Amino acid sequence: MNEEEVRLLRKWLHDLNNRLGTILATAELLQMEQLTTKATERARLIETKSLEVREIIRQIGEYYVK
Repeated sequence: MNEEEVRLLRKWLHDLNNRLGTILATAELLQMEQLTTKATERARLIETKSLEVREIIRQIGEYYVK
């Protein structure tokens, strides 16, 4: 990868992480609400999968942006 490609990748990963943070925070806030059991399970699933995606983003960054 050339410098410009690395710069773009860093920006995209940063942008993805920011949006993911919003999703994660919303899922965490939802779990504080009085939800049905099913809705609470779904909010937890959103939180779990968001954390998994955050880890994938971190791994991509480590691999390509050394």
